[in-house]
Amino acid sequence: TYVGVKRRAEVFLYKDKTFGCDFYETIDDVESFVKSETYKGHSESYAEDAAENYVGHIKNFEENKT
Repeated sequence: TYVGVKRRAEVFLYKDKTFGCDFYETIDDVESFVKSETYKGHSESYAEDAAENYVGHIKNFEENKT
């Protein structure tokens, strides 16, 4: 789990050894799911980097409000 200001990302592993992330955003003390991504063929560190970039506001999605 990676936590930043108003953002959180969960790194996970599927049974087929594919890593991924779920991304969340908190607005007015309400946390909402933003997006899920999978990284087939990539390493755990790739998913961790995506999570760090998201909570650090480097990685963004159109759905983000923060």
